Amino acid sequence: MADESDKDLESYTPFRSFPSRLYAQMVKEALARQEIPSIIKSDDIGIMLGSYSTTSPVKVTLWVRKGDLEECSKIADFMLNHI
Repeated sequence: MADESDKDLESYTPFRSFPSRLYAQMVKEALARQEIPSIIKSDDIGIMLGSYSTTSPVKVTLWVRKGDLEECSKIADFMLNHI
């Protein structure tokens, strides 16, 4: 049986992939300032793989609530239109 936290995670969807955890974390923090929760999913192991540099050897994806997709796109596009 799914607990309450599992039900909450079902409302999240992949939003955007980033070249590294650094970029994903920047957008995550900007979203948090707008009270938009998000989750970073990646197979990296943090700094040990160098994923805090500008590129990562593994996929880094930010997940957001489905209802927040449009607002998240506006924020991320404004921040990262150069990458």
